[in-house]
Amino acid sequence: MVLHRPDDAGRAVSIGSPGGASTPSFFPMDISPHQPFMDVSSMAWERDGTRFRLDFHGDVFETEDQRNWTDASFKTYSTPLSKPFPVDVSAGDRVHQSVLLTAMPGPVAPSVRQSEGVLAVLDGGAARVPGLSVSATPVSATSASATTSKTRPEPIPGLDALLLELAPGPDAEHILRLATAEAADLGVPLDVRLSVDSSDRIGGLLDLLPLDNVVRLAVFDAFSHVTEPKLWDELRDEARRRDFTGTLLSGARSHFTELNRNAERLPADADAVSFSITPQMHATEVPHVVETLPMQRLVALNALRIGSGRPLHLGPVTLKARFNAVATEGDDAAAEAMATDPLQPEAFTAAWLLGSIAALSFPGVESVSYFEAAGSRGIRGPGGFTPAGELLAAVAALRGCEVLDVAGGVPGVVLYPVRGGGTTVLFAANLTAKPLSVVVRLPGGDSTNLEFEPWTAVVPRVD
Repeated sequence: MVLHRPDDAGRAVSIGSPGGASTPSFFPMDISPHQPFMDVSSMAWERDGTRFRLDFHGDVFETEDQRNWTDASFKTYSTPLSKPFPVDVSAGDRVHQSVLLTAMPGPVAPSVRQSEGVLAVLDGGAARVPGLSVSATPVSATSASATTSKTRPEPIPGLDALLLELAPGPDAEHILRLATAEAADLGVPLDVRLSVDSSDRIGGLLDLLPLDNVVRLAVFDAFSHVTEPKLWDELRDEARRRDFTGTLLSGARSHFTELNRNAERLPADADAVSFSITPQMHATEVPHVVETLPMQRLVALNALRIGSGRPLHLGPVTLKARFNAVATEGDDAAAEAMATDPLQPEAFTAAWLLGSIAALSFPGVESVSYFEAAGSRGIRGPGGFTPAGELLAAVAALRGCEVLDVAGGVPGVVLYPVRGGGTTVLFAANLTAKPLSVVVRLPGGDSTNLEFEPWTAVVPRVD
């Protein structure tokens, strides 16, 4: 397969087909819900003063827009998804495919000025710090922590809600009871996302909920992972019958992909839109996890377009996927054991979290839920807050404050300046494997020098 750069979006490309025809096209600007290029045998385009050509042999190829999953790429691959899968390959069969990349000089490209290692904080900005949430601690983690610690979590000032994913089953009441107690300890309401296989299940789950302490409600199909029309009608009607006054969400419990592919079915009367984010749908290397950050902003902007400007309540946002949205067998419980990333308690995750918050801080994003309250995927461990937990608590305390614009850019550096109460708080992170030094010019004319260790966040600096 071939991965194409995300900044090829909008670039002209010529697509050759197996029959020999050549069709002029463009890499899509908006995230394409389905394959933008089909029946591909060759591709030709120009960029950076070079003419490129790809020739594919041994199979028919096609291209998908991997930005749907926050991957920073388009992907040209085989075998086409139109063919049945899995593909049977018998012992003794031989499969041969090849990709040939040819490059030759083209028009002279304009020079690009390199970064000088200086960032300037501007005196104003359109964004506000969104509400930040966490998901409820899983029952397994709750039981384990009860045997090692009797300390109850303290409230986190500014925290938006505790997100609870609830499905029908014999443990539903127990799960809800634990989540309700955890929300009370944190001093926040519940944000409940129902996952059901039938609309008949919705009423029973709503009967269990303390609706006076639920700020948001959503429902998703357990198999398609989206808000199916019949499920939406039932949730809306049952919520009205119970005089629910919170926000009713629709969207996808999985990736933006499923929202994008079902955009025309999005309920017109939903208050807001939701979907989840994970950087590790296709790859797990640290550089890949980092390069998904600007794609998070892109998928959120596309979700605003799909939802006709309706607010976004995003999450859960997790390092690893909570379940396999494209699995043809198995269940969520089987996937849970693989959902924990060993990076969760590391300083890297705080730096990545700041990058994500910065990417998702723009008008239209009202709340984002990150990680879990405690446990192996949580913001708290046996010794207290993880580095990511410390960062989340510090940013949550500034909820609704103005996020100042930043001029300039230093590769791998995230700068998130927040102004509240006459004070500017500089959150910053180094998302590279080397120490960095960056000069930051402040609105009043003063400058400050930030020194970073690799993969770390500054939490916070006040000027």
